[in-house]
Formats: sequence, structure tokens, C-alpha cells
Amino acid sequence: MKKKDEQYSPSPYLSPRWWNRPVGEAHIDLVATVRTIRNAQAYRKLMDMLHASMYGNIQIAGWGYAAWSTRGPLLSERLSMNVVKACVDSCTAEIAAVATPKPTFLTVDGDWEKQQQAKNLERSVEGCFYEGDANESFVRAFSVGANMGTGPVKIYADHEHGRVAYENVLPWEIVTDDGESIYGKPRSMYQRRFVDRRRVMELFAADDQEKQAKIAVCQVDSEDTEFAYNTTADQILVTEGWHLPSKKGAGDGRHVVAVDGCTLVDEPWTRSRFPFEFFRWSDPRVGFWGIGIAEELTGIQTEINKLLRQIQRGMHLITGHYLVHSGSDVTTQHINNDLAAIVKYSGQPPVYQAPSIISPEIYQHLNGLYARAFELVGVSQLQATGQKPAGLNSGAAQREYQDIQSKRFAEKSKRYDKFVLNCAKQTVECAKELAAAGNYKIRAVSRKSIEYIDWGEINLAETDYAIELLPTSSIPSTVSGKMEWAEDMSRIGQIPPEDMMEILDFPDIERYAKLANADRNVINRNIAHMLKTGEVVTPEPYDNHPLALKLCRQNYHAWRLDGAPQDRLQLLRDYMDATIAYMEPSPEPTQPEGPPMGAPMEPPPGPPMMPPSPDGMMPPEGMPPPPM
Repeated sequence: MKKKDEQYSPSPYLSPRWWNRPVGEAHIDLVATVRTIRNAQAYRKLMDMLHASMYGNIQIAGWGYAAWSTRGPLLSERLSMNVVKACVDSCTAEIAAVATPKPTFLTVDGDWEKQQQAKNLERSVEGCFYEGDANESFVRAFSVGANMGTGPVKIYADHEHGRVAYENVLPWEIVTDDGESIYGKPRSMYQRRFVDRRRVMELFAADDQEKQAKIAVCQVDSEDTEFAYNTTADQILVTEGWHLPSKKGAGDGRHVVAVDGCTLVDEPWTRSRFPFEFFRWSDPRVGFWGIGIAEELTGIQTEINKLLRQIQRGMHLITGHYLVHSGSDVTTQHINNDLAAIVKYSGQPPVYQAPSIISPEIYQHLNGLYARAFELVGVSQLQATGQKPAGLNSGAAQREYQDIQSKRFAEKSKRYDKFVLNCAKQTVECAKELAAAGNYKIRAVSRKSIEYIDWGEINLAETDYAIELLPTSSIPSTVSGKMEWAEDMSRIGQIPPEDMMEILDFPDIERYAKLANADRNVINRNIAHMLKTGEVVTPEPYDNHPLALKLCRQNYHAWRLDGAPQDRLQLLRDYMDATIAYMEPSPEPTQPEGPPMGAPMEPPPGPPMMPPSPDGMMPPEGMPPPPM
């Protein structure tokens, strides 16, 4: 390991960037570099403000903390037909809020032991999701990505609380260089956030008086006040930067946390990815940031707002008129707005005529734009309001309609599945970091119990498993889904009819599946133990011997093909011989030879038996026998 003063030493062949600075000096270039990039991206400031305002229905005025915390001071600035929010919420409910994908860990040519470790790894990741409320963060990231194009989630090892943390990040906090991100894969990424000054001291300088003094005098630059800064709070701008290593094991990756004038954290970064995962509604042709629904519907929403203002202005300005004949004798002073006014006249009575305030074509155009917005996104207006089309009364028709809707969002669903899959990979890396720092146990929560799994006992290399999202990889988690699953398994003969009553009474499918596969799991465990340790394992009389013989024969031939040593093969041969011995019928016991059928029985040896008394009673002991 390099010494502290030699690590990250500048080289004449490297440009003066913050990741080439010596330890403790990275803040000199880091803060200034991120500020320069952010100020050059004025287009992002306007786009983020516009898209967030369109969904949140807030007043588009200024770029500061008040613009995000205030729900519009003027009611006249509110949107009365917010089609962007309706489409975003409908898509979120259709894709992300229905069911979160469950990552499944599959072994690659793994034995029983590796399969069990893969199952524990899957349950551990599920436990990390449960502890960190990851599903809620995933749904929120989907909603933000559908609205603004990109929804980030930060995944990191929280050593303070001893868990994997999932944190939703606002898109405008992430900064990337436009030139480096032209293909969507930058090598450096930054995060800027205003944090309370005392909190920064507690997190990064609890035992360092020198750093605390620098944090205490740190000021906010005037160029950074646009970034949602609240001047009434004692906050400072914290900049965090990551630079990926050039290749695996290169050692030139770096992670730095700094404020203006002080480096708080400076450490190597060995992972091949940033601690962020991004859900993008649509990928851009050029650049890093995705395209969201708000950007797609900006023109339609603007036109809808324009028509609504025209209709509102017409409703307030255009009113009806009284038509009075010039030759009639009408007292015009009696014409007013009273509901029970008495108007005296002679001749023709006055007539009230209300002209058409807004042309019907205006309303037709407005409704057409509102419907077209849903068509562009791919969701119907009936689906947004929770209604079904007229005529879809049968279950088959409704399932066909839902299948059509699902196909429309197939591409978005795949994006969301890949997003959750990448989050699972990040979770494994963060959990390994926590396990390396100390004892780290995960709570695997089921419907009936809580089990703690030690992450340090999962000795499964990354090349021994693959993570996939299979729609049929897991048993349904809801009660109704488990009941339907059990009925389908019984229909195809996988569950006996006599077991259905127990499942219907208490649908604990996991327990039933564990009992149904217990005999197979015991045999696979014995086989894997013999292959790994070389110890002798003998079958028991109560094992499923036909199944054991089948599995042993299959593993025996597989071991022969893999070139297993003869001592391991002999263990399997002995196991199969013992199994066959249990399966052979035992010989019937031989009957002792006796007299032929029908021959009189000879009395046993000993004194002759006395005949019974005439009353059928035997004489008492010691009395002479009665006369014959």
C-alpha cells in the first residue's frame, strides 16, 4: 500500500484534475470544477424548473427555495387541467406501483450448497430492500423519471446505522460534464447538496478540530445561491465527486467529499460504477439525461393553458344584453340584476339575449388536445380515471384489454425491471462492504417469522451466480395470489386434492413447498457434502430411496464427466449400494417344522394335566384329584 504522501501524487503526464491532486488538496479543483460545469448548464436549470412546476402545479417564478416550497401564492396561476400529472400518476400506478420486481439469484452449474447460498443471497437482498424501504424509493424514482426524464436513487453502505441505504436524489443535484457524457457513460460524477453545518461537522469532523474550524468559517458562494439555498438556515454546500478506475484493479479511482476550503473525505474508489442508479423514461439520442412525459407534453400543456385562459377571459368579459324596442314604453330603470325584479312596459316587452361566449370549436379543440396527450403517452383516459370501456363486461374481454395495455408499456416495464436489477447488484456490493467492516446480519422477514442471515457466511463468488428477473421465479406474496397459485398447481396435479383444504385454510405456500421438497433437499445436501468434504454419509431407513438412487446415479455420472477423483466416486457408489440394500425386500422368516396337518397334538412334557371337576373348575393346588 502506498504511503499517504505518495498516493495520488501528480504526474507530468496527467492534466491537473482533482482526482490527480495529492491527498487533502482535491477540494481546490473539485468545488471550482463542479461550479463551472453547473453554471454552464443553464438549460438544465430552466428545464428542471419547468418540468417540476408542470407536475407540482406550482407557480413558475424564480429559481430558489421559495419556488419549490410554496404551493403557488396565486390561485390564478394554477393549472385547471394538468394533463402532465394525470399521465405521470397513471403510468406510475400501471407499472411501478402494481408489483415491484423481485431479483432472482440463479447459480451457474452449482451444486446443492451453492444453490442454498444463492437462496440465502436472494433472501438477504430482499431483507435489505425491506430494511431500507427500497420499494418506496423505487416507485418514487419511477415517478420522477416519468416526469422529468431521469429518476436517481443513491445506494450506499450506511455505517452509522449498519444497513444499506436507499436515498432518492433530486435530478438537479447530480452534475456531469456534457462533453464527457455525450454517449451517456461519464467517468466522473458529482453531487451537490446543501447540508446543515452542524450535521457536516458531526459526520465528517467529529474528532478533527482543524476540519471543524474550516467548516465553521465556510461560506456559500454567490453563484451557488440559485441551487435551492435557504438563507434563513445555517447550511453549507457539500460537493461529492467520484472518478471511476480506468480498469479493474487499476487503483486510480477516487472518491472525495469537500466543502469550499476543506477536503472532508479522500479515499480510493474501487467499484466499477457510481453509487447511483437512474430510471429513464426514454433515452436521449445524445447526452446523459432522459426524456420525460413533461418534456413530451410541453407543447400540448402550453396550448391547453392558452385555451383555458381565453375561455376564462371570455366568461368574465362577455355577458348578455336586454333588447328594448324603440317604440315601446319600457322603464329601463327597472331592469337590473335582481331575481324578482318587476319591469313595467307597454308595447313589446324587453328581450334578454345571451350570445355564444366561446365558439364550440374551441371546446372541441381543447378536449381533443387533452385526449391526444394520453394517446402520446400510451395511457387511456378511462384507465387514468379507473374506469373500463363500455361493453367490456366479460372477464375474457377485460383480460384482453389489460393485455393490450401491458404491451403498450412493455418497453417501460423492461426499463424498470433493469433499474431494480441494477439496484440489487449495488445492494450486494454495499452489503459486502458492511460485512468487511464487521458482523453484518440481515433480517429476512416472512409472514410467520424473522430469520437473521449472516452476510459473511455467504461465500458465493460473483462468477458463480447470475441475477435475473423471472416473472415465475417466486411464489406470489399476496394472499389472493397464493390462493390462485395453489388452485393452478392443483389443476395440473402438482398439489394433491387432500392438501388443498389445508392451503385454503391457511395459505402458507412457502411452508408447504419446503415440506414437499424436504426429501429431495436432504439427498442433495448429502451428495454435496460428500463431494466437498470427502466424508462418508450413509442413507437412513426412512429416506426416499427410489429418489435417492435416481439423484445419486445422475450425480455419479456428472462427476465422472467432470473428472472427479476416485475417492469421491467411491463415496457415491457406497451410498448407492446402501440405498439399494434398503430397497431390496427382506427374506420372509422360516416357520418351525411341526406335525402334519390333521395329526393329534401331543401333550407337552411334564406331569399329566388333571381333568377338570364336573362343574368345570380345576381343583385347588394341593388337593387330590377327583375320582374318575
